[in-house]
Amino acid sequence: MKALNLLASIAAAAALMACTEVAEPEPDPNAAIQLGEAQTLPRTLPPLTDVQARYVGQWATSAEGCTDPSWRFEERQVSTRGEISCTFDNVTLTENGYDIAATCFVEAPAAPYQIQLSFAESAQAMMTSGAPWAATSLVYCGP
Repeated sequence: MKALNLLASIAAAAALMACTEVAEPEPDPNAAIQLGEAQTLPRTLPPLTDVQARYVGQWATSAEGCTDPSWRFEERQVSTRGEISCTFDNVTLTENGYDIAATCFVEAPAAPYQIQLSFAESAQAMMTSGAPWAATSLVYCGP
């Protein structure tokens, strides 16, 4: 009998706890006013446009490197801080970015290179391969 009374008491307590859930407060209709205007976030990759190639601008291997970017891409050339410079002989837009036939100067006579630039939207980065520097991922620092 005691066991039956104990079970009945536990069931009654569980039923009471289920009925005492805390209701969520109503949303504040003035919350947006309290926060102020939304800020426009800066782009981390240049947009794809018909006006200029997407790779044009200053690039670095990290956001911290943007204080003194290592790569400067222009429409028909790229240079790194005095080490490498390439002129673009032919630029072809591809599904993933650009294929570039280039002539590069790297501590020796000029040599041909086939540079590929592709863009990783999720990583907000431009990947380079085929260039006289090691394949790398770059972040956009600005025009």
